[in-house]
Order: sequence, then C-alpha cells, then structure tokens
Amino acid sequence: MRKRSLVLFALLLAFWLAISAEVDVQHLLVGAVLALMTVWFWQDLGPRLPRLLSAEELLLLGHCLMTLIRFIIQSNIAVAKTIILSSPPVGPVFVVMRPPIESNWGRVLLANCITITPGTVTVDIDPKTGQFIVHVLTDEAAAELFSWQIIREISHLETWSQRRTKHAVATDRSHGVDSHRALTSDYRSDGD
Repeated sequence: MRKRSLVLFALLLAFWLAISAEVDVQHLLVGAVLALMTVWFWQDLGPRLPRLLSAEELLLLGHCLMTLIRFIIQSNIAVAKTIILSSPPVGPVFVVMRPPIESNWGRVLLANCITITPGTVTVDIDPKTGQFIVHVLTDEAAAELFSWQIIREISHLETWSQRRTKHAVATDRSHGVDSHRALTSDYRSDGD
C-alpha cells in the first residue's frame, strides 16, 4: 500500500508541476502539500483501486471497443436515415430487458455503450435484478437491441474475468471489483 501511495504522490506532484508551467520553491511546496493531502484523503480507497489489466483482457476490451465503434457508425447512419427519410418511421419506445450480465461493472459498461450509441438511451438499471429500461428511437432498433453483439462481448469479458478470479491465489480478504465492503483494518495493514 505504501508503494502505491508513493507512486500516486509522485504522479500527482508531477501533474501539478506540469500544469503550473513553473518549477520554483513556491510551486513545488504547494504541489507537494496538495499531493500529500490528496493521497492521505484517498488512502482508504487503496484496496478498491482496480488492478492493471492483463494483455488478454486488453485485447478482449479492445475487441469490444472496436465492435462498439462499428455499431456507433451504423447507428449514426440509421438515425440519419430515420430522421431525414422517415425510413423506418420514428416511433420512440421504451424497452425493458434483462441482459445476461451479472457484475456491476458489466452493467455500467453496457449502460454506457447503449447510451453512447445514437438512437438509444439507458433510462434506468435495477441493481438487484439487472433489469434495464432503454429508450429506443424505432421499433426496428428495439428488436435489434435484444440480440446486440455488445451484450455478448461484455458477457464474454465478464465470464473471462470470473474465470481468472477463480484461478487467482486465495487470500484472507475479499476485496474485488464488485466488493461493497471491506474491513478497515485491512486498509491499514497493507505493507506494499
């Protein structure tokens, strides 16, 4: 934990000096105080910080991102055709769906993917059931939403992440990406 705090302190101080555009005693002192206060204030967040992604996870995430970019381009064209040519006609509809995604990060990722795709907006997610309410511009887009490839991509990412977590070395703590609580004694006892 201490190593991570030192790295964070150094990065914050370097960022401060970069945006202040001057390196003198005054800027260095103010930057050091602000960086130290920030590190101290966020020290309990340490165990909840995400770990670095492996090369395989980066490739899977990159593939998901490329798929999303393709859908954004297709949706831009479809929305332009709908607005300019009225083909298919505009018929806004609310869709209630329950995608096979169980993790909080997966649901947030899907909600953001839906919202940044033109013609669709995530209105609500029930955290207990994972049920999404989505506003869609046309009936055709609503039908396509249920078999959207991004849902399968995120589900695959989630499955891969769970499989990787099961193979990790077990510790006596339960801090994970979806961990809702952690023992405060664990925050203070980390020596890394």
